[in-house]
Amino acid sequence: MVMKIIKSLWVVATLIVLFVTLYAFDGQSFSDIWVFLTWGMLILSFPLSLVVSLVHYILGDWFSITIQTSYLSLGIEWTIYFVLGYVQWFVSLPQLWSKWKARKVVRNK
Repeated sequence: MVMKIIKSLWVVATLIVLFVTLYAFDGQSFSDIWVFLTWGMLILSFPLSLVVSLVHYILGDWFSITIQTSYLSLGIEWTIYFVLGYVQWFVSLPQLWSKWKARKVVRNK
């Protein structure tokens, strides 16, 4: 029950980040709304979200690839952060926790 509440709150928080981002997007090709989206989702999807930021850094700094801000690019970015965060917090972590608890039970017998 607690996990369902946590999951619901996490999903709502990520949707708030998405809606605020899309609402505040000013249509400029290099809008600063990326900063809000990145920090919001970086916090909610930490630590795997660091991988997305690292990829952005590598693309921009090493290969001079810049992505113009658009509704599509914001949506794709949010989706990547969302999927990574969801898998990390609500798929992988519970599986690891179950394995760790099972191992602890076996070790105590």
